[in-house]
Amino acid sequence: MTLFYAFLLLYCTSLTTYAQKLPDLQTNSVSAPATTRIDGKNLEWNTFSAENKRTGLLYTIANDDKNLYLALKATSSEVINKIFAGGISFSINAKGKKREEDASTITYPLVVRNNANRGAGGQGGTSRQRMGQGRADQSQEQKDSTAFEQRKAQLAAIKEIKVKGFNITDSLISIYNEYGIKAVAKMDEQKAYFCEIAIPLAALEVAVNDKKEIAYQIKLNGRQGGNFTQRINSGVGGFGGGNNRGGFGGGNNNAAQQDLMVATDFWGKYIIQK
Repeated sequence: MTLFYAFLLLYCTSLTTYAQKLPDLQTNSVSAPATTRIDGKNLEWNTFSAENKRTGLLYTIANDDKNLYLALKATSSEVINKIFAGGISFSINAKGKKREEDASTITYPLVVRNNANRGAGGQGGTSRQRMGQGRADQSQEQKDSTAFEQRKAQLAAIKEIKVKGFNITDSLISIYNEYGIKAVAKMDEQKAYFCEIAIPLAALEVAVNDKKEIAYQIKLNGRQGGNFTQRINSGVGGFGGGNNRGGFGGGNNNAAQQDLMVATDFWGKYIIQK
């Protein structure tokens, strides 16, 4: 019996330790794993450095001698909807100031939405009605599965990264670019969104030997402009769900839709070290 209670105490202690919450902001420098590959597969980042409450994102910022990395994960359906609505912007201010104006920014993913169902005249409306009726007949599990497959296809179709700064004149660059900037995202088998970004330190004009403190911003852009109600009702953009709920559901429908239209962000500091 004594052995049983000792085991029970050890088990409860382990659960308590495991359940300890991550900090809201990453406060330490992290050496990127030597095996890091920007492929959208969460093989190197078994744990994250922070879980930001404002955005609902798990994330780690790390560096090696050549690159600055961002790995992030979203598990909430509402947060994933927001990512697919307007992408995530990752801004770095090499001067250490929390100012977007002086920062270099990557926005990813840029989801291309299928407008095929928006036919001319009454045909488009009829098509959307049929889609809505089909979703209404589905179980929640079927709706989630449909949205999951749609999101995977949308991510696979992305061909560009939006950039600002970096001494790059174009606002859009190919995912296969000459600047060494990389970004890949995928949906994992637990239906979570996972993304990896790599930025050459040379593009930020910093070096590991400088031990330079930079400021970073991570922003969920949300949907900017457009007929939001129409897009939700038509199920466009990977929102999923039926009955015109847009995948939000429950009594929080209005609050979730409003949140989708508003950008949420946070700033932090990171010291690049060798």
